[in-house]
Amino acid sequence: MAWVKPSVDDFKTYFYRDFPYGTDLNTSVLDQDITKAFVLVDLNLPEQFWATQGAYDVAYNSLAAHYLTLNLRASSQGINGQFNWLEQSKGVGAVNSAFAIPQRILDNPLFAILTKTNYGLAYLQMLLPYLAGASFIAPGSTRP
Repeated sequence: MAWVKPSVDDFKTYFYRDFPYGTDLNTSVLDQDITKAFVLVDLNLPEQFWATQGAYDVAYNSLAAHYLTLNLRASSQGINGQFNWLEQSKGVGAVNSAFAIPQRILDNPLFAILTKTNYGLAYLQMLLPYLAGASFIAPGSTRP
């Protein structure tokens, strides 16, 4: 099923506290910055995983925020912006967001880029159940 992509305004509404939106090139996130992140999402988001439009919107916006953060970091810091150590948890007051991502996922080169921002980690947490598949245990015995 083809889902409807979120718009730049949808992104701004979803992340209303996360980014400084405006028109100042030096201090604000511009609409063009978000559109640039959307291009990367379009190349990398598996549409078939998401069961509802709402789940697709959350995944799309989270991955877009991840790419936006990486793009802004790279543009503001040049090559130094490419290196950021993994942040396992973040807390403010009574609010805490912890990420329990297995080490085998953190070491996987396909997923490692998603561990560079909290938005990527949030997206990875949504994606992992679709990648793991179902596990079944059947009682019985086998003979060689």
